[in-house]
Amino acid sequence: MADGSAYVDWYGKGRHQNWRTPRGMFDALHAEYGFTLDGASEPGNGLLPLASTADSPIDWTGHRVFCNPPWSNIRPFVEMAPSAELVVFLVPARTNVVWFHRALELGARARFFQGRPKFELPEYEGKGHNSPVDCVLLVFGGTHDR
Repeated sequence: MADGSAYVDWYGKGRHQNWRTPRGMFDALHAEYGFTLDGASEPGNGLLPLASTADSPIDWTGHRVFCNPPWSNIRPFVEMAPSAELVVFLVPARTNVVWFHRALELGARARFFQGRPKFELPEYEGKGHNSPVDCVLLVFGGTHDR
């Protein structure tokens, strides 16, 4: 499992990859960090006016990025973090996978929190669903100053 294929199979197989971060959680982080770019969105699912999508990617250089990447493909997003002024990732707390250790090598600081986010689907009006796993924030660069 060193290549992470079992991890990708678990998160990528038949599971929605467009779960949106709970608005309350995002709003608190946005107030703290002042994001300028949603780093991993789908059309109509962005949390900020400026949102990078697979169809219309935006360079992270100089941006303050919030990123809840598709959990089946986190590493490419981690690799973009050094170009940004600041990045806050919301990811599963999987400390045994390659992308997590790569994030630490690139300077990420882990920020743990209690509870599990209740993710939302954009086309679903209900309360959302608790994350099936614990999550962590990985914070790259910058300070809280804007």
